[in-house]
Amino acid sequence: MEVERISFVEAVRMLAERAGIELPAVSASERDTVSESEELVRANGMARDFFHKQLMESQSPGAIEARRYLAERGYGKTVIEHFLLGYAPDSWDSLVQFAKQAGLAPSILTQAGLLKEGKEKNRPYDAFRHRVMFPIRNLAGRVIAFGGRRLREEEEAKYINSPETAVYRKGRELFGLWEARQDIRTRDEAILVEGYTDCLSLVMAGVTITVASLGTALTEQQARLLKRFTDKVFILYDGDNAGLSAARRAIDVLIAAGAKPRVIVLPGTEDPDSFVRKNGGDAIWQLRETAFSPVDFQLHLAKRNQVPPADAARELVNTAVLIASPVEQDIFLREISARTAVSADALRRELSRVRVPGQIPEEKSARTTWPPKGTLTALTRVLVRRTDLRPVIFEKWSPQNIADAKLAELLNVLYEEWQSNAIKEPEKLLDRFPDSPLREFLAGCLYETEDEEDEERGLEIDRRTALDCLRGLEADGLRVEIAELKQKLVASPNEPQLLRELQNLMRREKNLRIHGQDI
Repeated sequence: MEVERISFVEAVRMLAERAGIELPAVSASERDTVSESEELVRANGMARDFFHKQLMESQSPGAIEARRYLAERGYGKTVIEHFLLGYAPDSWDSLVQFAKQAGLAPSILTQAGLLKEGKEKNRPYDAFRHRVMFPIRNLAGRVIAFGGRRLREEEEAKYINSPETAVYRKGRELFGLWEARQDIRTRDEAILVEGYTDCLSLVMAGVTITVASLGTALTEQQARLLKRFTDKVFILYDGDNAGLSAARRAIDVLIAAGAKPRVIVLPGTEDPDSFVRKNGGDAIWQLRETAFSPVDFQLHLAKRNQVPPADAARELVNTAVLIASPVEQDIFLREISARTAVSADALRRELSRVRVPGQIPEEKSARTTWPPKGTLTALTRVLVRRTDLRPVIFEKWSPQNIADAKLAELLNVLYEEWQSNAIKEPEKLLDRFPDSPLREFLAGCLYETEDEEDEERGLEIDRRTALDCLRGLEADGLRVEIAELKQKLVASPNEPQLLRELQNLMRREKNLRIHGQDI
């Protein structure tokens, strides 16, 4: 507890979770202090354990059918346990009863989408019934939602999913990213598929850098999240027309996020799940070697759909507009020219025509200017990921009069945790701040700069950075005071006390600036 500076209750919970020990339900008074986000995470965690145990241990006909379904798809025990797959029993109230035993109020489970309100008052029923359950984890590794796949083919909805909540936004999460994050960072590449089963089948075949966009069109937030781990993204969607069209749209989304996408095209109308189960993971790696660049993929589609090269080039210019770097944009236009025989000058004229000068969407403009560059942002990055450095900084400095509202909110949360001696795991900040742009900022702080090979060196660099930032902030404060005193001296030039104060402040500012005086 002293090392991590967390409360006794938090320490017990954390250790119990690591050891797989079930704790008794919290009291009503304790529950009152728990945030809505924490309650939702706890409810989903309880459901995760319940569904997983049903799949692994139950001898009910439904559980046996679920295990058979997964075995037929080639999902062994390793992948089932790695992704914590589960089974929702063929019952209207099995989760309701389990939640009561766990001391969770039905209202929070209803809010999480695990229960639904019945026609009779205070009679909720299970939302997921007789389905294989796919837990969706956030970057902290906690389950925040579920997808349920039908086992009865006559049921209308093949998949049903958790609704959006305070901790879950469908367009901001990627299925499998928590499980794949280390392999993605090690290889510096990722494979993007559309659905749960596509992702699981590739992982089962050894393609462990696979993530899925939760069965929906790729969003800008998902693309930016994935780019925190790698620039190189291989799109692997279904081989039919719908899949190819979705891949074309995903290219633009990824390029707008600053990534460098390529497209793996499957033969015929295969989907990633069926293809890898027939041909194995090695076939995916081989196709990866011949993946299309965005330009070549557009021309592949043009040839397939009998579209003239000039029209394909015009479509690609619309993609070029999304490239932020002028140098990379020019390289992209030259590639279009080389592949289509349309001159680079003509492409640049077309680019000028489709680009509206000075017109930047408000959301994109705000995103590119936040967080603000400077000392305070650098210090915040360190404080987010280094809980052991917070006492070193907060004993000397408190976040007061912070001009940027988002940084002020985040820093105040960190400061209040330290003040109350209840510093939590840094990843839990992702539960507290589930929305953009803070979420992407936190993901970058936690995952973009990890140095697992030399933890001590990384910690020392962060310590020096934090202290340098603190000196910088103190120097900035002194400069403000110096400017104010100079104004006072203009009004009262014969005040020796003001002059002595000014000399003292200027001496302190100079020491900080030149000698890096310890603080």
